[in-house]
This record gives sequence, structure tokens and C-alpha cells, in this order.
Amino acid sequence: MGKKREIPLEIDDHFKLFGKEPWEVDYGEKCAICNVRIDEYGFCSCGSGGE
Repeated sequence: MGKKREIPLEIDDHFKLFGKEPWEVDYGEKCAICNVRIDEYGFCSCGSGGE
């Protein structure tokens, strides 16, 4: 049987938007501008993706 959901699907906005839970996101290097990790989609806090 699968893992029990911690957040009900009806109110899980992260899962609705991205199709996965926050702890399932893969991160890479840190952004040179905002110093936050860049996620698997190339996004960080400032939106530059380190460019």
C-alpha cells in the first residue's frame, strides 16, 4: 500500500502545481545572485536561475 498523504489532496497546492511533494524536488547548485539552491526546473528565489 502507498504512503499515507500528509496533506489532503484537496488543499495540497504544491502537488496540484508541480505534481510532486516539496520534499521530492531535486536541487542543484546555488544561485550566484540570491544564494538559494536552484531546483530541477532551473528556478530560485530571485528567478534568475543563476544567470
